[in-house]
Amino acid sequence: MFRWIHLDPCEGVYDNPLLYEKGWNKKLDYAIGISKDGVHDITKRYTRKWHEVLSRRTITSEDTVSAILMNITRKCRSGLSSDELLALENRDRKESEELSKATYLEVNNSISLPGRQSGSVEWRAARSELGQADSLSCSSCPIRRCVDAHVSKIYDALSAILSHFCDNNIPNERIIEVFVTLRSLMQNLKDANFKSRRVTLDQKLQQIFEILPSAERLLSAISLKAELHTVGDPSVATDGNLIHTSLALPVALDAVDEILSNYKSNIFYTKGHQFPRGNRLCSGSVLASSEQLPIGIATAAFDGIRLSKWEEPDGAKGCWLMYKVHGGQTCELESYDLMSANDAPERDPMDWVLEGSTDQGSTWNTIDARSSVIFGSRFCRKSFTVDKRYKANVLRFRFLRGRESSANPRFQIGSIDFYGETHMA
Repeated sequence: MFRWIHLDPCEGVYDNPLLYEKGWNKKLDYAIGISKDGVHDITKRYTRKWHEVLSRRTITSEDTVSAILMNITRKCRSGLSSDELLALENRDRKESEELSKATYLEVNNSISLPGRQSGSVEWRAARSELGQADSLSCSSCPIRRCVDAHVSKIYDALSAILSHFCDNNIPNERIIEVFVTLRSLMQNLKDANFKSRRVTLDQKLQQIFEILPSAERLLSAISLKAELHTVGDPSVATDGNLIHTSLALPVALDAVDEILSNYKSNIFYTKGHQFPRGNRLCSGSVLASSEQLPIGIATAAFDGIRLSKWEEPDGAKGCWLMYKVHGGQTCELESYDLMSANDAPERDPMDWVLEGSTDQGSTWNTIDARSSVIFGSRFCRKSFTVDKRYKANVLRFRFLRGRESSANPRFQIGSIDFYGETHMA
């Protein structure tokens, strides 16, 4: 990045040369100062990490940069008297000596700078120039919208099916049999032709749809419909929204696989405590401290697909994610789930704080805090009940430490699910 700066010869040393790098949260390669007496490379005034800047200055060699700027400066000073040239050369020498001092290049993390003061808050936030005081709301990532309403509908439908089994004391063996049959149906639909998804129902599946009305609710969440009493063989087919069906089927398959895994491991459904649950928040906006492109973006933690994840390249020793509730609503959070990702357990979260804000992120209340949490396997879901109930329109995770933060700089989480009642603000 180039930064062109007009130099007032009366100013001398800048009042706050670190604002651009540290306060405004920018990374530049060349800062070129321009005045009527010449041009100068003043990048060192705008960084405390000169060695990092040098690694990015790859347009040409440092000697070439100096030679070009000196040539321009000579042309600017042509026609000046010898006394004027001597005064300018003395000033250049003094500047050069000051910029070469080792103390000038030392990193001082104790300095807290305010960031850019001009411009609206929205404009400064978009440019990540709010300063260190607001570093937990500044990010180089875009704000992303979660496209996950289908995930919540699928979880609601599966929760209704399990509640029906629980209320009617259905044996666990029968529950497993039903979900194995439903999984086979969804897998066949997933493998079917995109434009004409249709699977003929055998007698076992017909019985499930006849005795379990909530099964059709599951089909509706996937944009499918059961055709039981029409001409021809009973079947399940797409309900018109082909893209929605393609997005939703993998989510439903992963959810059914998790239910089956739980039952086969003697982890049985209890209302409000086991996956899946109702009242899952959806369609919110997400902003993260950083993300791994193209597949580790922040919204991947909310898409309901086990193999996707949010990955933060430098988050092992601290990162954050903010979730803004959809449609100007507030949420009273009841619980949340975190699931470990597909690989690299050393990147799992271990310590974190969950906060809520009622004023769009200006002030925060602690909702929950956890430490020394270990995810025992891949795709391990952990549910956390919230003791402190706050109404919030923005939620923020501050992940303080990864499992092996001293050995691996990366952080990752497979999925995040928030559960609670929403209200219009």
